[in-house]
Amino acid sequence: MYEAALCSKQVQFRMRKSMRKMGEAQIIDFFSSYLKDVLHCKFGAYANYSVGNFSGSQDRKFSDFFAGTDSHNILIEFKEKKEECAYEGLKPLRERLCDKLDDKISGLSRECHFIGWGTNHVTTVIELNPYIDLICRIFNQTDYLLKPTDKNHETFVQNFIDGKIGVDQDSFVKYIEHLNNIAGGSASGTDIPFRSILYSRNENGLLVGTRFENLGELIQLRNMRTRKLGPTQGGASSGPSGGMKPRF
Repeated sequence: MYEAALCSKQVQFRMRKSMRKMGEAQIIDFFSSYLKDVLHCKFGAYANYSVGNFSGSQDRKFSDFFAGTDSHNILIEFKEKKEECAYEGLKPLRERLCDKLDDKISGLSRECHFIGWGTNHVTTVIELNPYIDLICRIFNQTDYLLKPTDKNHETFVQNFIDGKIGVDQDSFVKYIEHLNNIAGGSASGTDIPFRSILYSRNENGLLVGTRFENLGELIQLRNMRTRKLGPTQGGASSGPSGGMKPRF
């Protein structure tokens, strides 16, 4: 009886300890792993996609995380807990983003720029919301905003796979250019520094990560892979665009 009670207390202590602060990097890592897993399950081992965990100037300008396919691209800022979203109010570049909203930019941002946070569940659950709808209120900006609508990571990733969120390459370049201009950057369009990795498979089926320095290089890599694969190599299935499977 005593040993059972002691064991129960030890388990509860470990659970409380596991739910203490562990850093947003763990949240990013879980989301990234979950997204990759879903892509592989849906489109097979030859899924072709880009994922980037940003830091330094890219984090300040854009976000913590980037994910892209041939057809859809998104940015996500991550926090370990929802209350930490308030820290975004200390970022001058985010205040400028909110100050410069209009109908066009708000619509574009809502489709491709998000903020996510972990919940207090023992099993990891991440909730996400369009960035501007949650954060711009901190700066007393209410124009062009919609009511925040949190979605869990499972629904969010499925919406990304289905093409319900995220924007195409041309629209994404425009949004990145807008964020870069807000930060005082001089480059434009596809020449804006945007460093990440394109994941694909080589002829032996092994995972390959190809670094790119800007979105122009990423587009070239995607186009090269599409030509190399041809219309059917790697399997064909229905993708977000409703046609042949996009080369993730």
